[in-house]
Amino acid sequence: MTTRERDWRPREECASLPDVEGSPGSAAPDDAAHASSPWTTVCLALVYFAAVVSRRPSTLTNPQFWAEDGGVFYKQARELGFFDTLVIPYGGYFLTWPRVVAGVSPALPLAYGPLLFNVAALLTQALPAVFLATGRMRHLGPLPVRILLGVLCLGVPNVATVMGNLSNAQWHLAVLSFLIVVAAPPKSSWAAAFDVVALGLGALTGPFAAVLFPIAVAVAWVRRDRWSMVRAGILCLGALTLPYTLTSSIRRTSFGGLGASLAGFCELLTFQVFVPVFHGMNNSASFMRPPSLLATLSYTGTIVGLVFLAYVFVRGRLEIRCFIVFGALLLAASLVSPSASTFEPQWTALKKTGSPPRYWFIPEMVVTAAVVSFACTAGHRILRMIGAVLVAVILVVDVAYWRLPALPNRGFPKFVAVFEALPVGKELRIATPPNWTFKITKTERD
Repeated sequence: MTTRERDWRPREECASLPDVEGSPGSAAPDDAAHASSPWTTVCLALVYFAAVVSRRPSTLTNPQFWAEDGGVFYKQARELGFFDTLVIPYGGYFLTWPRVVAGVSPALPLAYGPLLFNVAALLTQALPAVFLATGRMRHLGPLPVRILLGVLCLGVPNVATVMGNLSNAQWHLAVLSFLIVVAAPPKSSWAAAFDVVALGLGALTGPFAAVLFPIAVAVAWVRRDRWSMVRAGILCLGALTLPYTLTSSIRRTSFGGLGASLAGFCELLTFQVFVPVFHGMNNSASFMRPPSLLATLSYTGTIVGLVFLAYVFVRGRLEIRCFIVFGALLLAASLVSPSASTFEPQWTALKKTGSPPRYWFIPEMVVTAAVVSFACTAGHRILRMIGAVLVAVILVVDVAYWRLPALPNRGFPKFVAVFEALPVGKELRIATPPNWTFKITKTERD
């Protein structure tokens, strides 16, 4: 362990760590209690995949394209081909992972397209929890704690449309990219290849490289190992593409403006980030009368939440500090340039129950991880007991809100039947949830 890395950790924790030089993945006398065997990881991977499927089984039993999955990625892959679509930005950035999956989908019959997309999305959703359970992350704590954290992250409530579709898989890929940045260096060529491929996809899928790059630089500066610098370099390359993608793609324009205010920020932070972690959903509508009540609760919740996160940041390890910074930067970027409505102020739309949950997904995970860290590292036994109670509350809430409602059924099998009966050259318009439609043309290969 380097001197700089020791300086990032609380005094009590540093005193209890074995005096072993090297990276966080260096072998230590008690590492065996924190590690997991390959078979354990494989079994957990199967369990986690089954768990994400159980949140919305219809993703496999009644697969449908979701929004951009069909209307953008699948449609363009059919019309333009694999390689041409890889360099087409959408919404201000590259979306390489959905493009890769969409690029191979035309080789399958139309009936199997949504299933391919959904399986790829579910695998992406489960990967962060699986990675947490590997030996690469054993420096975070005992395996049971990491398994618990993985379950809590899979069960984040209030984020229904982020689950089970490829359009929003970028958010899960961003979490995996963060974990790779703070993971111990790989000890095999397969692990190194996984890092490069997964982090490369994460750097070129969405805008997250711009947020992850400074965090990767901080980790590399603290650890001073070659692999941390390699990971920072990959994210740097991804961040360098953003000026091009932002200027060469079209984003939806809102006629209502941003509508930002301090009161609005506190309401968003309290009722879209903090409250759902412990309650399951945004319940701000219950506190509209009297008008001052919502504002009072919003300011109070913001102060309490930020003080709590500040305490965890001061006492926490390098990894939880970086995760808090990651969530804060990502939330700030989301609130500066959201895409929640085309006709009303953006923050007004964001305050509503059911507003785009992609903006709250990672901040909610940050709060969850902070609570687990607090329960493990708080400076007093009573505080750790309070943290354990909060962890139990989060677990109960996740279980209560585990099952997600099925997506609107647009009758995809009927469209498949009609498409198969079409003559070559004819078009068919397909409806997909939530309320998208797109046209495809029957070709010889179909």
